[in-house]
Amino acid sequence: MIRDHGGNVGEIARRYGIDEDTILDFSANINPLGYSPALKEAIIKNFDSILNYPDMDSVDLVAGLSRYHDIEEDHIMVGNGSTEFMYSIPLAFKPKKALIVTPAFSEYEKGLRIAGADVTYFQTDETRKFSIDISFLCSRLGEGFDILYLCNPANPTGILTPREQLLTLIARAQEIGVLSVIDEAFIDFVEEESVKRAILEFSNLIVLRSMTKFFGVPGLRIGYVMAALPRIATIKDKRIPWSVNALVQKAAVKALWDSHYIMKTRDYVCHERDVLRHALHEISGLQAFEGAANFLFVSIDRSAGLTSTELRNRLEPEGILIRDCSNFVGLDDRYFRVAVKSHDQNMVLIEKLKGIIQ
Repeated sequence: MIRDHGGNVGEIARRYGIDEDTILDFSANINPLGYSPALKEAIIKNFDSILNYPDMDSVDLVAGLSRYHDIEEDHIMVGNGSTEFMYSIPLAFKPKKALIVTPAFSEYEKGLRIAGADVTYFQTDETRKFSIDISFLCSRLGEGFDILYLCNPANPTGILTPREQLLTLIARAQEIGVLSVIDEAFIDFVEEESVKRAILEFSNLIVLRSMTKFFGVPGLRIGYVMAALPRIATIKDKRIPWSVNALVQKAAVKALWDSHYIMKTRDYVCHERDVLRHALHEISGLQAFEGAANFLFVSIDRSAGLTSTELRNRLEPEGILIRDCSNFVGLDDRYFRVAVKSHDQNMVLIEKLKGIIQ
């Protein structure tokens, strides 16, 4: 079964008889530098903590996140990846009518529908280079919606909506009683654009964050929300007990304070993203959009003679995975997404694409 996410390394290895260690996975947007050495040291040092139940409130990790973001601890709640909250938030607030800015991560809609919400889309498209018309979105909010979901930078397009525009949107949502869920899974690369401090001003704002992408730990599952105190309290009422394991709680704190790793990650990804985008542009029939995250969104011209699905299927047997975006709401089979990996790995991808498309 093909899943509607990236990162299916084990599945592809079994299907084609490929050693997992040889697969180049451009479908999952994980830090190309790997995880912080401080994180591994903390896991080894605290390994015996698995003998006890983990702290249900993740007190030490919440305190670390509080210092990292300069936001009081009471405004932060940790979970088993940010995806946990994509299911618990709808169950906690029971929205009847939801608006999702698309294309978007499919788990938003799944969580909302499980909670019984009616889902509507606000579609961005290539005519505006997938940017959001904030004025139009503000006007759409008045159509009886209870909750809004928006990812910034967007996934899969990587397009960044400026902070000031989002604050205008959040303010309008608060005026008419719409809960705003802003997913900042990729904002670590442009932290200055985060709306996290706006939770102190807007009681309708919930900010989703993840350590998966930037800190390179998809297997550990670390996510958190930041919101006004009443919102945090409501979400906690629906939480799963002990969802964050003891090793994660110990290790994640150390990663937050590895300043060398954090700075190196931002510099490396920014540089390699530009190099990769330029190289993709050099391939006739491909257009890579400017993005603010650790991946690039690419369109295939019909003149290239193949679809994103066909391209994915051509690359998989060679141990190269890309994210076919044809199953995102509002996209068709002209779009795919590739993570920014190491320079040498990026160039392997480029040469493979040249061999197929040119």
